Amino acid sequence: MKVLLIAPNYLRVYSYVSEEATMVAPPMGMAYVAGYLRDNGVDVEILDLAALRSDEKMERKLIAESGADMVAMAGTTNTIMLCYDLAKISKEVLPDAKVVVGGPHPAMEPARTLEECRQIDYCVVSEAEETMLELARGVEDKDVLGISFRDSKGNIIVNASRPLIKDLDSLAFPARDLLPQDKYWTPGVRRYPYAIMMTSRGCPYSCTFCSNFRTQGKQFRARSPENVLAEIDHLVKDYGVKEINIVDDNFTFLPKRVKEICDGLIERNYDLELKTGNGIRADRVSLPMLKHMKKAGFYLVAYGVETGSERILKKMRKGETLDHIRRAVKWSKQAGLLTEGFFMFGNEGEGRKEMLET
Repeated sequence: MKVLLIAPNYLRVYSYVSEEATMVAPPMGMAYVAGYLRDNGVDVEILDLAALRSDEKMERKLIAESGADMVAMAGTTNTIMLCYDLAKISKEVLPDAKVVVGGPHPAMEPARTLEECRQIDYCVVSEAEETMLELARGVEDKDVLGISFRDSKGNIIVNASRPLIKDLDSLAFPARDLLPQDKYWTPGVRRYPYAIMMTSRGCPYSCTFCSNFRTQGKQFRARSPENVLAEIDHLVKDYGVKEINIVDDNFTFLPKRVKEICDGLIERNYDLELKTGNGIRADRVSLPMLKHMKKAGFYLVAYGVETGSERILKKMRKGETLDHIRRAVKWSKQAGLLTEGFFMFGNEGEGRKEMLET
């Protein structure tokens, strides 16, 4: 079976102000799935339509030319309509192909997704690697955990959840060679070539605004320091990478692991800069940790601040206080690190007063 993985052209959604101001970042989730499928003998291709700046004519041509037996894409709520369009195109140009949609939106709303788009055959509602491999191997629908589908009578079935992958070291590195590496750029990157890495999955916290409990689970699972450093070796030696953005939700969750990764970076002494650009928790850092990260080559840490209101912070079940955040930023500055903060407006129960506090 040939599997085609498609990252929708989200520039159509996000570039309403300026396409040139909208970052084009590699779809690492798909690269992980592709690496896993290929490692298990599946013929796989990735189409990153944002990187290709695609229009419908190009999409129709590329999907048809792939000759894929299965077409899969991932969508957020903002991009799910693009997935619906791609599903329709896929069924038109490859009528015998199965169409799969994963990502945060289908994971949260699998039945609704299937109801809204008849061209979709399966929704993946959890981690996709093992699920996609079973679908590619033709395992019977009822036996594939972590999917939603229609039975022979057209009824929507939501199968039991799939257990989380415990040993992340067992996964192949992302199939970056299937992506157009020269097409990516992100505001704030200091040095190219740059790469995105994920060294852990899962989050034990219960923030009300987050979908990751469904896509990656509440159990924190970390790759070993040795495995993380092996991928960094691969990026530096095979791709000439000069900057790495670690996009974990909880990179600093285990201080001992952070120290061991930093120790390995210091020992290697690469010409390399790093940052935690996706945001880390302010209550999971210390001044010694941040100083060690700085010594290892980190130049920036981002924090998920979310709000300047203690009341809203409690209401969103963040599990942090404003004092945690102020202290973490102060420590980061003392360590010589740049800081970024992520903020949200329009939280549940929030009014003008809380927005002004933020």
